[in-house]
Formats: sequence, C-alpha cells, structure tokens
Amino acid sequence: MSHSSKSMSPVQQLELNVTDLKQYLYCPRIPYYFYVMPVPRPITYKMQHGVQEHVELDRLERRRGYRSYGLTEGQRLFHLQIKSETLGLYGKLDLVITYEKKGAVHYLPVEFKHTEKGVAANAKYQLAAYAMLLEEHFQVPVDEGIVYQIPTKTYNIIKITDPMRKYVKDSLSMIRRMMLEETFPDPWSRFRCADCEFRRYCNDIH
Repeated sequence: MSHSSKSMSPVQQLELNVTDLKQYLYCPRIPYYFYVMPVPRPITYKMQHGVQEHVELDRLERRRGYRSYGLTEGQRLFHLQIKSETLGLYGKLDLVITYEKKGAVHYLPVEFKHTEKGVAANAKYQLAAYAMLLEEHFQVPVDEGIVYQIPTKTYNIIKITDPMRKYVKDSLSMIRRMMLEETFPDPWSRFRCADCEFRRYCNDIH
C-alpha cells in the first residue's frame, strides 16, 4: 500500500467515477442502486442515441477550428482518462483542448450534453470535477471549462471556482458515507422521477 493510501480514511479510499458525482447530484438514489443495491439498468433509446451522437460529434470536432473556443490554435485530446489518488476519483473527459498563453500551457475541459435546456447544476459540477483531475495531473490551475449543447450547437463557458471545488469534495464524501452506511436516500426532486429509468425500483414513487 502506498503512503498516500495509508493516510486516507476508509471513506476516501472508496474510489468513485466522475459520472457517479453527476448522477448523485441529479438523484442520490442512482449511485445507491449502482453500488449499494445493484439492480439491472435498462439501455434506453436516449442512451443508445447519445452514443451515436458522440461518435458523429467526434468526427466533426476533429475538423472544427478553434475559434468557437475563443482560440486561434491548440491541440485536442479526445476521451482522456485521468485519475486522482488524492480525491479517490477517476473519469474520462469528452475532450480536452490544450493551448499556450503567455508561455504557459493551459487545459480546457469540454463536455458534450444532449439537451436543449440550460446547463444543469450537476453538469457544471461534473465539469468542475474534471477540472480538478486535470489540475492535479498536470499541476496547473484550470479555471474554466466548456459545456457544449449538441442539439443547439451552443458553447457555454463555465468558470471553475473554489466554492465549486469544495462542493465537489463535500459531495464525494456524502456519496461515500451513503455507501458505507448503506443509507437509502431521498431524491433531491420528485419532478425528475418521471424520466428516470430507476423509478420502478423506488416503492415510494407513484
């Protein structure tokens, strides 16, 4: 066991995916059904269509210029897999753009979303978590990222702040505590239940 793992609490040692954070902030019961009480997850049309759209978007993105990102040049890193021992967190980013500014290399995380609505809070914190992974891996500050809405072809610049970083860390602790204590959580909002593929497992949702 490494020195870093020895100094971590049992809660911190439970490794999580950034997607777990995004799903937890949408509804805490989703990671509960994944880790604590595993249940079959149906493959929905929306999920299948999303995969197809990502493939097509990757193809188009390779031909796109950098002006949409406010840059004149850069380099694209697709599906970068990255891990943080400190956070006990790992994930795969849709896209990272690297560019030089004032003699320093900068990293811009980009997430693609299949929505015509505004950028949801869980998507913003997902982006913040990816920024934190990049910061630790490359040892540089990452103060902003982009959420790209596929249907409307809209770029949304998201500022990554210290309160966002703290919220990510606090949320990861809450997920791990839920897993350790096997606590069945209440949903954040029951308005979201109608479109959730897990609702059939929730006996208190009608």
